[in-house]
Amino acid sequence: MKTRMRFTKTGSVKFIGHLDCMRFFQKAIRRAKLDVAYSQGYSPHQLMSFASPLGVGLTSDGEYLDVEFHSLPEMTLPELVDYLNQFMTDEIFVTEIEIMPDNFKNSMSLLCAADYMLVERQAGSFPEKWKEKWQEFVAQPEIPVIKKTKKSEKEMDIKPYILVSAFDLPDFAKKTGETYQNLHCEYTGETLYLQLTSGSETNIKPELVMDAFCAYCKTRSVPYSYQIHRLQMYFKAKRGGGDEQ
Repeated sequence: MKTRMRFTKTGSVKFIGHLDCMRFFQKAIRRAKLDVAYSQGYSPHQLMSFASPLGVGLTSDGEYLDVEFHSLPEMTLPELVDYLNQFMTDEIFVTEIEIMPDNFKNSMSLLCAADYMLVERQAGSFPEKWKEKWQEFVAQPEIPVIKKTKKSEKEMDIKPYILVSAFDLPDFAKKTGETYQNLHCEYTGETLYLQLTSGSETNIKPELVMDAFCAYCKTRSVPYSYQIHRLQMYFKAKRGGGDEQ
């Protein structure tokens, strides 16, 4: 039985890495005594995969995890969410569980986009008159950047991959068609909302976009001067004219 879980990661837990996050879920599922499926072979492990590992220091209300079970307790899915959260913390917890079809491909292979909010940690972190400059920035015919990977670096135009941007949440929600409720970002203030292409084919990180924007404004992008909070992810499987979560 394949499931997709949505979870929140915030607070001090943002400083733990992806492998520790995976171990946290493995231990929580064991403590809950759920009938999770294991791989075969010399070193069996729980059949579990994340849609897109969250970077250290980032927070999120829209993380996704695929877990396979032999069976689940006789309870509704909301009851299962509440039950599993008894073995978690108030900084990392499940908000939704969905039963997926047997032929379901893992979320990592289906991921196509993600929503983010970038919030100033302190006033003045964004460039001066940044909203006007942002409009000029995205109006350019091309936005060339140098995208670095572990093995190489290449120049690419990221303009086609900045799908949506907005300066306030209601406007962003109207553009994306999403409902963002009970957000767990610890910062408030000047905020930039972005929907960016994500996934194995073309993965654009908000840090890359902000570096390019600061370079356009002729200012230096200061690491950790703003908080990145992931709001939602989108998958190819369900979106009727485009894609949908």
